[in-house]
Amino acid sequence: MSDTGGSGRRSSHDQVILNNALFCARADELGARNDHERCTVAGVSRASLYRWRAGTVMPSLRVLRRVAARLGVRPDDLLCEVPR
Repeated sequence: MSDTGGSGRRSSHDQVILNNALFCARADELGARNDHERCTVAGVSRASLYRWRAGTVMPSLRVLRRVAARLGVRPDDLLCEVPR
């Protein structure tokens, strides 16, 4: 995640959400062709994926690590900041 000025804290104007492009790309590389298959590859429910995409809920650190391991990426790479 990006630094916002040396303090290491995110701006109060940013929201952390799932890096959907990376999530989909890695799941697709692992053979997924749609959201149902992506969720199966990542080991999450479709409801969780939709909430993560919308930014209404974020996965716990434990779940984030598990999904990252299944997709072969770093946990930090599965998150991105967007302006609110």
